[in-house]
Amino acid sequence: MQIGDRLKDVRKKKNIKMPAIAKATGISKENLYKWEKGTKPSDFSLYNKLVEYLDKIENSPDYVYEEPQSNNTKQPKLLTPALFTGIHLSHDEEAVPLADGNAVPGTIILNDKPMLVGWRIDAPVIGNVDCVIPVTGDSMEPKFKSGSWIALKKLRFTKILNAGYYYYIIDVNLQGLLRRVQPAAENNSIILMAENGQYPEIIRKIDDVLAIFSVEAVIIK
Repeated sequence: MQIGDRLKDVRKKKNIKMPAIAKATGISKENLYKWEKGTKPSDFSLYNKLVEYLDKIENSPDYVYEEPQSNNTKQPKLLTPALFTGIHLSHDEEAVPLADGNAVPGTIILNDKPMLVGWRIDAPVIGNVDCVIPVTGDSMEPKFKSGSWIALKKLRFTKILNAGYYYYIIDVNLQGLLRRVQPAAENNSIILMAENGQYPEIIRKIDDVLAIFSVEAVIIK
């Protein structure tokens, strides 16, 4: 598929306006409109930016919602998938809206404070969650398959955990792990257990953990 046809197809399927794509990629609206109509890009670096953006949007969940802007609208409307959120890890502060097309859900960015990047979501069937991130790797299969998505809610008190429940833990090395948690024999520590038996148990001291998120839902693609 030509880049122009692909751009048009993604815009239609995901209901994204051209200005939002221009803002996320740094490519002018004029160039985007020309490419969509069949003009071939002359700048290879801009072409690559658009390809990377389209790859991420095509792999994004189809049902990411925001509250309606008017009380007359009863149903939520589809949120542009390019709009992400940054969840502070070491501080209890409000999430930061991220519209940067270079942000990748599931990664951690460092501004003045580390933040987990995720998709914003407001779906009544899931409940109140902070973000959605992708599952990568096979350590938690078959319970959590690579390519699915998990909806996360940051815990305010990290020392109050339910044994045997699933959590997403981010440690001081900025490593994120989806695991089933059990208390450890060592005081003030937890055991992180994988579903796939090929992965060993990991022990983390609570003091070495920046943030813990409860897993509120799994979204299968």
